Amino acid sequence: VGCDSLAHSLMAGRPTAVSPAPTIADGLRPTCVGELPFAVARDAVRGVVRVNDDQIAEAFQMLLMELKVLIEPSGAAGLAGALRLAADLGEAVNRPDVVQSGQGRERYRTVGVVLTGGNVEAELVARLATRQFADLATMEGVAA
Repeated sequence: VGCDSLAHSLMAGRPTAVSPAPTIADGLRPTCVGELPFAVARDAVRGVVRVNDDQIAEAFQMLLMELKVLIEPSGAAGLAGALRLAADLGEAVNRPDVVQSGQGRERYRTVGVVLTGGNVEAELVARLATRQFADLATMEGVAA
């Protein structure tokens, strides 16, 4: 959300710099998308799904705890975006005022997510992994 140079660049039609914000996804913190990635994205990307650190952390935890895959938070951003698309589509399905096909609504049949990078500090992995268990213990009223 705070480092979305690609989204701004696609809207402007040229690479556009942004002021970086603090994030757990430090690989996504560059202030400006490069010329080559922009050229590829300009022709191949329909849009950008912005996700925040909480959504990235949730995707990171899912990958680590359920799928046993360790990637860096920047790599988990793609899964966070796919999960957000699924949630948004689920909300639209439950709303009678939203048309599901035609009139600009799209259905997503298949979504591919590229998982990248294993360059993540052990301390961050521990913090993100134990956050889930701390939340669970708090919800059940058990002291951690």
